[in-house]
Amino acid sequence: MQRDASNASTSLEDASKSPIGGGTLVSRWIRRLIWLLAAWIFFVGLPSITLVRTTMMWPLYVHDGDAEGECAYVMAGGSPYYERLRAASDLFHWDRVERIYISDERDSSGYHFALKRSITRAEKARLLLRMWGVPDSAIQTIPVDESALLSSSGEAHSFAANVEAQGSIVVVTSAPHTRRSRLCFQRVLPAADIAVYSASEPAHSAELSSAIWLEYLKLALYYFLA
Repeated sequence: MQRDASNASTSLEDASKSPIGGGTLVSRWIRRLIWLLAAWIFFVGLPSITLVRTTMMWPLYVHDGDAEGECAYVMAGGSPYYERLRAASDLFHWDRVERIYISDERDSSGYHFALKRSITRAEKARLLLRMWGVPDSAIQTIPVDESALLSSSGEAHSFAANVEAQGSIVVVTSAPHTRRSRLCFQRVLPAADIAVYSASEPAHSAELSSAIWLEYLKLALYYFLA
């Protein structure tokens, strides 16, 4: 009996020390849950706080507050496009630029009831600029480079190929795109004076809720490939 009890006790001790034993298995899952919780806090919880996201965005942000030039080019893409158009109209009314260039995007921007037809994104951009007091004669469109692998670089190349006056250019974009946009235009137009004007500060950017880590990845790709 004593021998059987001793064997049973030894078996229980061995089971607890075994990789599939209760104690070791539980502690292993606890460690995994702790790592998962830490990862969630770092990648989801903290970035959901405005102050943290704004801080994460600052290395991506460059802004020439006194920017002025022969013309402004408004970087295309997404719903933040409209805050950029508004910023470009401000530059025009402050007499800092004489013309505003926009990309001739042909994607539909919905139905316009006054015109009784669907309008393109470029047409909507022009209508908004006119509504904000920019005369139609000061608004120019340039073709979209459909073959571009990197869209922002493609915009810079299309601008260089279609605009004659390239002495001083103000590139208007959203806060997290500013450094990448400047990189593209400086590489495509090294002789031009490139200023970058952010449509808003990082804390008020229309891109505040976007994936900030993705912008760092894009900046790295553009640095090596643009």
